[in-house]
Amino acid sequence: MSSRPPRTKIPAFSDLRLTIDTPRLHLRPLRPTDAEPLYRYSSDPELTKYVTWASHESIEHTREWLAANAEAFRKNTDMVWAIVEGGEPCGAIGLHAITWGVRAVRWDCATLGYWLAIPHQGSGLGAEAAEAVTRWGFETLGLHKIKVTCFEPNIGSRRGIEKVGFRFLCKADEDLWRDGRWHAHLMYEMTSSEWAARGPRTSAVVP
Repeated sequence: MSSRPPRTKIPAFSDLRLTIDTPRLHLRPLRPTDAEPLYRYSSDPELTKYVTWASHESIEHTREWLAANAEAFRKNTDMVWAIVEGGEPCGAIGLHAITWGVRAVRWDCATLGYWLAIPHQGSGLGAEAAEAVTRWGFETLGLHKIKVTCFEPNIGSRRGIEKVGFRFLCKADEDLWRDGRWHAHLMYEMTSSEWAARGPRTSAVVP
């Protein structure tokens, strides 16, 4: 099944609906006021064991992270949401390194990344958020391809990625250095035609 051609007009985030509701979650753009609740989780070394960033050493670190995401939003390269359950942020999810094209070629692709507070892991919330953002990336933003990776030992993240329907590409051995050793990365992707071929889903509801 062939994907549709690239969209003619590349959209600005500010022209799109940015809030997403699922059966259990509310996803909204990050806010400066998220620093305190997110710092409580992002400072936990156990949480950051299988992500590419280090645990935040102070709330100022979290504020700097929020400011960097706000700047990427203004540049239209990264769209990051707070994962909100029960009125409180418990993680973040985003489409990063959004690339439309250079010179004569188009990519229309992004990389999905997310993290969820340890008390909320194992509940399927990560997959629920990932499916909602994948839907937004294809159906609202108009991407052609979304990629996602995870550390090989991160079984929970791997299950969530596969539950959403991402296609396994390969295991990249010794792909990144962290905590004194090289780690393998598992790489996945999905095209817009693969997304459309899945048919209607009810695990994420996007108005």
